Amino acid sequence: MGIFAEAVHACAELLRESGDAPEVARQIAVGAPDRAALLVAFVDELVYLAETEDLAPVRMLHTELGEDRLTARVAFTATGPRHLIKGATYHRLAFEPTPGGYRATVVLDV
Repeated sequence: MGIFAEAVHACAELLRESGDAPEVARQIAVGAPDRAALLVAFVDELVYLAETEDLAPVRMLHTELGEDRLTARVAFTATGPRHLIKGATYHRLAFEPTPGGYRATVVLDV
């Protein structure tokens, strides 16, 4: 789903250092009661991998989205990321249908 790929892109802009480090792929699986909470859980997992394994996201490789589960394969660079994000919050969280698809808002704690 595009919103989750855009979340990877947004985190990449904040976390990636410039450079040409080799990429590694990781499988991420999160569960939550609704799509908005899935988005928060997914972003938190990206931040967790940045903090614990020094992996900065690059792009989404594959996504499987269910009502209460997301499984994604994400490419990361194995360079030390900038640790600018503490996590996603539920403040102003939105995941809404629009005529062209969906629109989401998630606020990051930095």
